[in-house]
Amino acid sequence: MKATMSGFDLRAVAQELDAFAGAYVKKAYMPHYEQIVLRINPKESDQFDLVLVRGSRIYTSQRDRPMPMTPPPFAMVLRKHLKNARMTAVRQLGFDRVLGFDFDTKHGTYHLYVEVFRDGNIILTDQDGVIIQPLTHASYAGRTLKKGVVYQPPPAAMDPHQLDKATLSELFSTSDRDLVSTLGGKANLGGTHANAVCDLAGLEPNMATQEAPVEDVHVALQTLLSNLAETPQGILLMKPTEEKDVPHLEREAAGMEANALRDRFFEQHASEATPTLLPSHEGMAQAIFPTLCEAVDAWKGAHDAGALARREAEKLDIAAPGRGHSTDVERLERRKVQQEKALEGFSKKIEKQQMLGHIIQNNWTHVESLLKQVTEAVETMGWKEVKSMAKAIP
Repeated sequence: MKATMSGFDLRAVAQELDAFAGAYVKKAYMPHYEQIVLRINPKESDQFDLVLVRGSRIYTSQRDRPMPMTPPPFAMVLRKHLKNARMTAVRQLGFDRVLGFDFDTKHGTYHLYVEVFRDGNIILTDQDGVIIQPLTHASYAGRTLKKGVVYQPPPAAMDPHQLDKATLSELFSTSDRDLVSTLGGKANLGGTHANAVCDLAGLEPNMATQEAPVEDVHVALQTLLSNLAETPQGILLMKPTEEKDVPHLEREAAGMEANALRDRFFEQHASEATPTLLPSHEGMAQAIFPTLCEAVDAWKGAHDAGALARREAEKLDIAAPGRGHSTDVERLERRKVQQEKALEGFSKKIEKQQMLGHIIQNNWTHVESLLKQVTEAVETMGWKEVKSMAKAIP
């Protein structure tokens, strides 16, 4: 996990959380518009908070965190249906970035789906999958998230765990992209893990996919998946600097207790949380934790525990923007927020253009045919007439 959790990260988190099957939900909170916290009471261990940050991460924490005096409507809905509910299972939907939490109550079975991707949502459904309440109502291409309709997850992506040699061979034979792009996109590994497979197989990432030995790639993929499944741990990775090399960072991290000083240290130096080491992690300092959830909490927990304070500050800024005298720090904070929003807008544009590029690439035969038809029409009727006809097409 860097900015957001990958499918591999969520597979590890689902396995960690499923070990708490049988635990009860005490209460639900919503300290921020993007964050839900379920207080969980396991049978034979201390209670903890299940922190759900939509579009970003899912993990457990035992930090003190202020909560709003009056719970928002969505938190009230969760309390109404999930108070004293028994968590029976935690599962990943295929290999998508969606986790499903199953709960058993005296009124029946309920499901809570947490979507961990950009513009993702948190959705409560009944036993038939009918939405009781989403965190936010939304409509996407092919699915609508609102009260009273059946929850539809995003279209299922390929699960790398289901890739046998025959499927991989067929995938390679029809790909016109390089090896790392094919593994990252069509095989749904993502860039980081696609590069790891290439490295384990001893192959050049930019080589033509059709020239890649399927057997070597399959063995490398199975090795990677096996490492992910057999090493239940969490690792925080830190980039060395001129002032602090790898041994220095690792000694400092190992000698710290779980307190505000450690929070600031990891906030400053950590750049990634991972369930297993990959070739790309070579040369980075490591801080090892028993679980991925604990690693994420050590890195992001302090930030998320301050969610209520951020929410109150945002409400004040909206209610009275620009009032009073601002300090240099406040002005810089506002500028930072504006820049982050601008970067988020750029990221959305990039993602949209990449999606369009993939659609064009996957339908190139049809696109090429359309281009040919348009060119012929322009030569016959002229551009003005073709443009007018195109506008009439719904």
